[in-house]
Amino acid sequence: MQSDAYLNIRTALDTTTETTGGDQRTGIGAVFINKEIDRLIKETRNTMVDFSPHVERKSMRQLAHIWNLKTSLGATSKSAVYGDGGTGTPQPSVFLQLFAPAIALRSDYEVTNLTLAAAASYFDALASEAKDALASHAFTEEQMFILGDDASSEGTGLTLNGLVGVTDSYSGLKQLLSSAVVLADGFTGGFADASTVYGSTRSSTVTDREYKLNVRTVNTAANAQNPLSTDNLNKAITVGNIEGAKQARRLYLVSETRMDEISDLIAPQGRFVQGARMVELDGGVSVLSWKNIPIIASRLQALNGVTSGNGSSVSFVDTDNTVLLLDMDHIKFYNVSGVDTRHVPIMGADASQRSDVEGGYFKTYGVFVVDKFNTQVVIWNLSIP
Repeated sequence: MQSDAYLNIRTALDTTTETTGGDQRTGIGAVFINKEIDRLIKETRNTMVDFSPHVERKSMRQLAHIWNLKTSLGATSKSAVYGDGGTGTPQPSVFLQLFAPAIALRSDYEVTNLTLAAAASYFDALASEAKDALASHAFTEEQMFILGDDASSEGTGLTLNGLVGVTDSYSGLKQLLSSAVVLADGFTGGFADASTVYGSTRSSTVTDREYKLNVRTVNTAANAQNPLSTDNLNKAITVGNIEGAKQARRLYLVSETRMDEISDLIAPQGRFVQGARMVELDGGVSVLSWKNIPIIASRLQALNGVTSGNGSSVSFVDTDNTVLLLDMDHIKFYNVSGVDTRHVPIMGADASQRSDVEGGYFKTYGVFVVDKFNTQVVIWNLSIP
């Protein structure tokens, strides 16, 4: 059972210190304790959530991730055909500097020693509370990755906090994947949304550097919602290929209900139509794919929608109206100095700590970043599955 891993957390946590000591068993010390905690954290992320295990995690030694987006080669190309004695030099690249500040996420748990003593014969209270905190940490992180800081309420019970996103979070896919280009049918349009991202405002004008902050979009119609089709899936791949993502590590991100729709769409009567197959991811997990691109389902994607009924303006809604084709080579999580789901134990030993209580917390310092936009594709104005 997937929860069995948590049964080992009791010994790992019930120690006087995590870094210099150990428990009372011979030969068992801090190295074992740290490794055990690390193992449990990885198992939780890989079994409790769907999207975040696919996001590459990197460390940085500053409070914000700062990078340059290459936007233009200027008036003259890097390369030129010239005649004998030709003059002039190629232009250097032009950059748009972007920044994304990190935040702190923490998940606490605690158990009184009275509860530990009274329940010891039938119930591991500390392990149970630690499991809940770790699972909550992983789920909240995925909620921030996909839905960001959307503070609107949701009444489906899908999230842990009753909100679509997480207040004071960093921006997630719902806020980052937008476009200032005007609406259009097919794959030539955008969302007419000149919003700010990473300190710069998107532009619909090709000559502006901020134009590179726009994602590409696909729809069947810009003024009416339509069911998802294999044509939508194919066009998204084509658009990504044209923008240079042909060799990138890509995946489709859909909701759980949309996954059922896709399964019926590409496997009618139990027979795959051309283009569909199963692929194996790292760790031996097999998932449905379309043209060798994995299709990953997360329940939170059901709250990430973009719709239009007039063909001139869009609404960013909390319903299941989009499928994302993501270039994962340019989507990362940057943690500060390696503080990534780090466990901090707490035991009530003196007045400066909680009295007669054992527990701790898991903390992460970091920021979720999309560092390139034009290779990300949003299939939108879809009918709810």
